[in-house]
Amino acid sequence: ADGFERFAFSVLANIVTGIGFALILVAVSEFAGGIGGWRQGVFWGLAGFAVFTLAPGLGLPPELPAMPAADLTQRQIWWWATVAATAAGLGLIAFRKSLPLAILAVLLIVVPHVVGAPQPDSYETAIPEGLHHQFVVAVTVTNLVFWLVLGAVVGVVRG
Repeated sequence: ADGFERFAFSVLANIVTGIGFALILVAVSEFAGGIGGWRQGVFWGLAGFAVFTLAPGLGLPPELPAMPAADLTQRQIWWWATVAATAAGLGLIAFRKSLPLAILAVLLIVVPHVVGAPQPDSYETAIPEGLHHQFVVAVTVTNLVFWLVLGAVVGVVRG
């Protein structure tokens, strides 16, 4: 698929992904008592950004096509474990007020990074380092804006 067809499928995939993340955000926030307005929504959006973009991105930054990468299955396992551990850790910090649970929360957030993400055997690539850096920044900032807007909109709709 090229041209308009490729663009249309990309837009559709992004919309479906956004709806999926919105459903996750609403479901999790409802278990915690709901979102009481756009300001709370922004905090929930920041949590979503931390869980789904920031924490996994520290070990597995976004990659351009043709970049060297470790085994896909191993990267997916690490990504999911990091997402789950970060979500659990942030949940403990936000909703449980005890020192032992706060320590456990920090451990949950840190352990995936101590274990480390799977890395490629070689980092040799024809892709310029500056281009990769720009891509990582663009993806991270775009995700931050997405999560902040998503949280705020959910807060307005649910608040």
